[in-house]
Amino acid sequence: MSTRFPIVTDRTVLRRLTPADLAAFQHYRHDEEVGRYQGWLPQTDAEATALLEKYGEAEFFQPGIWFQVGIADRESDALIGDIGTCLSASAPEAEIGFSICRESQGRGLGTEAIGVMIEYLFERTEIRRVIGVTDARNIAAMKLLKRLGMQRLQTNKAMFRGLACEEHLFALDRDLL
Repeated sequence: MSTRFPIVTDRTVLRRLTPADLAAFQHYRHDEEVGRYQGWLPQTDAEATALLEKYGEAEFFQPGIWFQVGIADRESDALIGDIGTCLSASAPEAEIGFSICRESQGRGLGTEAIGVMIEYLFERTEIRRVIGVTDARNIAAMKLLKRLGMQRLQTNKAMFRGLACEEHLFALDRDLL
């Protein structure tokens, strides 16, 4: 299946990650506030470079395998975040997750980029819905998912980094776009 990356929006560019993104990637991936509710942990430069290389060459839309794309500032091409997506191996859905550097939060850039990524998933795959799972304490992520038209379907008790928490499951059905 062909891809049409990069995808240019009004203010962002969705593109493959590259080793040249290392400094910006490490900047937000080492920010405790950005990583507070994320499934990833900070990595060494060598580990991060290997990850950037892996996702820079990864084949998209392999069921059960996460792939990441970068969110870059349209004017400077500087990396400001990334979007992870995984097509389910057992259901017609995809899960989406995202990280945005603190300096770029609160300006609608994440909503713009993630909205385009969701449209891209519906355009290029047969999935019926996109889901997002977020810690109930992550107010900013919940607001972003709601702005994208996602509805909260359920709340589950979970363990995150050894602590009990609640997670909300949001979804957007293809028919609602």
